[in-house]
Amino acid sequence: MTNQLARRIGVATFAIVGMGTAVAVGGGSVASAEPAPPTSTTMTCSSANPLFWAPSFTWTVNAASGESLPPGGTALEPSILLSGGNELPAPPAGLLPSFGVNWYGTRVIVDWHNATTGASGRSLSDEVAWQQKPGIPINRTWAGTGTVSFTVTVETGAGWRFVNPQNAVCRGTITVVPGR
Repeated sequence: MTNQLARRIGVATFAIVGMGTAVAVGGGSVASAEPAPPTSTTMTCSSANPLFWAPSFTWTVNAASGESLPPGGTALEPSILLSGGNELPAPPAGLLPSFGVNWYGTRVIVDWHNATTGASGRSLSDEVAWQQKPGIPINRTWAGTGTVSFTVTVETGAGWRFVNPQNAVCRGTITVVPGR
C-alpha cells in the first residue's frame, strides 16, 4: 500500500468517525430533550363525604405559576397558586344562610419537590369552617422557580376539617416561572 493510499484511507476513516460522532451526539441531545411542563394544570381527585348521609364527590383543583407576597415580605415572589371547587350543589341564594346539616370545613396541604433546585417542602392553606359549599381555601406555595412536582391533599370535614376528615389527593407537575 502506498503512502498516498494510506493517507486517503486514514482521512476517510477519520471523516466517517467524526461524522458518526457528530450525528450521535447531536441526535442524542435533541432526542433526549424533554419539553418543560406547562405553567398550569387542572387535576381531579375524589373524596368520600365526611357527612355519612351525603354522596362522595370529586374536587377539581387548578394549580398555576403565579406570584404572591410571602409573610413579612415586601415584594411578590414566584409561587404555586391553587383554586378550584367541587360538584356538590350550591346552597340556595338568600339574605340569610340556610339552616341545615350540610356544613363543611376544609384545609389544603401541598407537599412539593423542585427538581430544578432540589428543594422540598410543605405548605398549609388557611382553614375554613361552616361552609355549605366547600372550596379550595387560600393557599400559596413558595417552591422557587423551576420544575415543581407536588401532591395536593384536600382535607374536608363535617363542619370543621378535623371532624370525620376525608382526603382527596391530586398530583401534578408545573413549571414555576419568575414574575414579569
